Amino acid sequence: MHYQTDRKRAAGKGSLAHGAEHQLEVTYSSYAMATLVILFLFFIAPLIGAPYEVVVEKLTSPFRAVIMGLFIVSTTYHWRFNIRKVFEDYVPKGWDFGGMIVTTMLGWFFCGLGLYALVTLMIAAG
Repeated sequence: MHYQTDRKRAAGKGSLAHGAEHQLEVTYSSYAMATLVILFLFFIAPLIGAPYEVVVEKLTSPFRAVIMGLFIVSTTYHWRFNIRKVFEDYVPKGWDFGGMIVTTMLGWFFCGLGLYALVTLMIAAG
């Protein structure tokens, strides 16, 4: 005779609370992204197509540089969560772990590249 409930026997076997935790992380990341996209549209997007000197002048202001840096980091972080779910759901077992490693490394590489370009721009202009 078993004295454990069905919930107790199922705890730790499957996605109990794992999916909810992932959903909350993606939701909070989405809130940050929504705020940063609005700031990006007002302060950074008007610089598209502007002359180089104007772009350097505007991006060297600390407020716009912080918005740009946070936007780069936030998009990479949010993308990492979403690409992980794609690999878990649609890629065959055995390939999913390697694919997640490669795409995570690529994401953080491009994040670092963007931040490096931003810092280099600020140092060169300042």
